[in-house]
Amino acid sequence: MERIATLADYATIGDSVSLAKIGDNAFTITFIEDSDYTQGTDVTKGVKITTKETFEIEGNFINKFYTTRVDIVKKFNNERLRNDVNNGKSLGPVKCVLEKSSSGKNFYNLVDA
Repeated sequence: MERIATLADYATIGDSVSLAKIGDNAFTITFIEDSDYTQGTDVTKGVKITTKETFEIEGNFINKFYTTRVDIVKKFNNERLRNDVNNGKSLGPVKCVLEKSSSGKNFYNLVDA
């Protein structure tokens, strides 16, 4: 009897995971690219970074991470920074930290480690 296929048989596995999975570990960025997130008709600006380090995330070894965190995405809109990193000048080590804005709101920021 022929086996019936399921959608899981055709699922694609992305090549990146959320930057939040790194936690407060330091990392070195070697490549930056756009990676917008679409849900329905809404599009959220995002970036995908490749790191020099490989992290074990849920049993997989990963060195590509995405984020839509506004302040981090804004940093990577800097064309000179992006060009430098994408042309061989690594950035880091850096890490994501939770900070408080002057208005008292929490936000994630990318800082030198």
